[in-house]
Amino acid sequence: MGVKCEVVAPTLVPVKAGDRVKTDRRDATKLARSYRAGDLTPVWVPDEAHEALRDLVRAREAAQQDQLRARHRLSKFLLRHGRRPPSGVKLWTLKYMDWVRQRVRFEQPAQDYTRLDYLHEVEHANDRVRRLEEAISEAVKLAPSQMREVIPALQGLRGIARSGR
Repeated sequence: MGVKCEVVAPTLVPVKAGDRVKTDRRDATKLARSYRAGDLTPVWVPDEAHEALRDLVRAREAAQQDQLRARHRLSKFLLRHGRRPPSGVKLWTLKYMDWVRQRVRFEQPAQDYTRLDYLHEVEHANDRVRRLEEAISEAVKLAPSQMREVIPALQGLRGIARSGR
């Protein structure tokens, strides 16, 4: 329709202390005055491609949290039963996983089943994170050129760079 439209986050709208009376008319007047004065900061609304990539990154973050929980469950189970890896074996390396898989055994079958279940959960979480990281790499290759230009700059920030796997 040719009407200029800007989206403003409600948290970015200035509010006076004690101004709690809210009606549509007052809110509209206040927003119009704030907009005219330049006090409102418009936000960028992501398009479908950006939102899809964000969803994929959120899924990876959730998978990493699940992976951490699964690892904690297994390691705490082993510690509760006095099972510690041999010296020189670092946690969550291939040697460590082989040690848990092949060397750790329990007298009680129920405990051995528990170890296997926790081990499978960790392996599943590892596979899930790996699959999502591959999907992110593929999605970045297919992303619009504008987005691909920004991604290397964002990876300079802590916690955003690709892992060296």
